[in-house]
Amino acid sequence: MRKHQVLIVGAGVGGSTAAFHMAKAGLDVMMVEKEQFPRDKVCGDGQVQGIHPLLKSMGVYDEIEKYGYKCSGTLFSDDREIQYTYNYPDGEFAFATPRYIFDDIINKAALKQGVDYLENFEATEVITRRGQAIGVRGIYDGKVVELEADLVVLANGSHSMLARQMGFYEEDPNYVFYGLRGYYENVRGLSDVIEFHYPNKLFMPAGYIWLFPLGKTKANVGVFITEEALRKSGMTSEELLWWWRDNYKIGRERMGEAREIGKLKGWRLPTGKHKAVHGSGVIAVGDAGNMIEPLYGGGLPHAMMSGVCASRMAAEAIVANDFSEEYLRKYEDYIEETLGSGYKIQEYLRSIVFDTEEHISEFIDYSIENFTDVQLSGGDGMAKFVHDVKGFVGSSKSAYSK
Repeated sequence: MRKHQVLIVGAGVGGSTAAFHMAKAGLDVMMVEKEQFPRDKVCGDGQVQGIHPLLKSMGVYDEIEKYGYKCSGTLFSDDREIQYTYNYPDGEFAFATPRYIFDDIINKAALKQGVDYLENFEATEVITRRGQAIGVRGIYDGKVVELEADLVVLANGSHSMLARQMGFYEEDPNYVFYGLRGYYENVRGLSDVIEFHYPNKLFMPAGYIWLFPLGKTKANVGVFITEEALRKSGMTSEELLWWWRDNYKIGRERMGEAREIGKLKGWRLPTGKHKAVHGSGVIAVGDAGNMIEPLYGGGLPHAMMSGVCASRMAAEAIVANDFSEEYLRKYEDYIEETLGSGYKIQEYLRSIVFDTEEHISEFIDYSIENFTDVQLSGGDGMAKFVHDVKGFVGSSKSAYSK
């Protein structure tokens, strides 16, 4: 096969967003994918309202709106089972869309831009020559195939062996989370809001039970917990879910009569991005670059935003005809510019709010006292809390702020 300017490994939201913007800018792009779309992805299925402009820029907003369930707020509860709901301002909402639908829509948007594409291509190795990445070797149609490009973009998820090969992968049990997800019918007590429950110190730091509504009695339900906290709990992620159901009033209400649809699925999620994810001839986006949030576990906004950053970097490198590690170091600046302040405040929140039951209760009590009958996003509420109560100094702008 002929050499391309850019080779993207992975056709999920990060890879497809990068491919879309690169192709739109006139770059010659090949994208390869191990699976076949539509395919599932283990996730909470939430798409925050701040990425709506990105969806519109890709021409897919109306289609997402057609399939997505609109969520008008975010509910938090603590170990006392006291609840507070942040109701978004009028006209603002998040979507909850199953990822096999959402990802397929983003994938098809990239293909419509004229990206060359191979499915069922299992990338096994980044090809290097004198320390420079020049392409990828993989298995396609039962044969070993080599694809060459000026720039390789790794976008093949949190278990990317290619990211490991390049030294990008992070292995910290306090920042590697385990996620468990299932779909359920007959979930009681749902309203049109996303739910985060922090029932016990077992989940600290930053772990929780989630519910993303997909209907009046249907939800994506899951557990998010660090590897270290899970080990200390002495339970599996699935056992923690049933423990919450059996021992907490909210858990019994939501899940006491719930019926599982399909099977529970789990995944391992490295978060926070604490190291560089570029090398000579190669950069990583999204989960492959450890860009998942270290507080909520959201990966989709970061994957899409890093895809935009990758497009910018690729265009500049091609114009300069420079794919050296030194030149691609600018990619780290673009990621920092886009995601850095969000990581900073999330690290702060992990350390002084979502680290103990008492601190989470303090946040909920503050919210009840100050924001009752106020329309405000949960992120803005937290930002006000850490500024006003905890003395946080710095930007609270997230990756998906408007």
